[in-house]
Amino acid sequence: TPFRPRSTKSRRNADQPDLSSLAPSQMPRISRNPSELTALATSRETLRTSPLPRHPSVVRDVSILVADTLSAATVRGTIRSAAQPSREASAGQVPATLIQIREFDRYQGKGVPDGKVSLSFRLTFQSPERTLTDDEVQAAMQRIIDALTRELQAVQR
Repeated sequence: TPFRPRSTKSRRNADQPDLSSLAPSQMPRISRNPSELTALATSRETLRTSPLPRHPSVVRDVSILVADTLSAATVRGTIRSAAQPSREASAGQVPATLIQIREFDRYQGKGVPDGKVSLSFRLTFQSPERTLTDDEVQAAMQRIIDALTRELQAVQR
């Protein structure tokens, strides 16, 4: 006999929808066509891999106050462009080391002036060639803070 869990509710991931109340016509389509399944299993788009990084990443958080009319995408764009190495450094083919920008907090309310919003970002730096030094990451962070202050009138919290 096939294995059947006693309770599907306790095994359901919180991100998965509860399909138990749907009528059969409302259920998502699952292909039983062997050629579709073979195409899916051999598709090069679904088989993307990349090697694990050889060098560690460095994570820094930054919190700023900006006008509440600014979008987080605008702030991310400013961060990304400021993190690029200077023109003198890029002449020596120094790669950009900022690999990820993630907004993890947005707050308006008590303690934040009217017309302002507090945004917090987690920045991840990594070089594919070597371990980054603290001075290199700090220099990139300073370029980012300076650009946010200059271009967006941001105030670091």
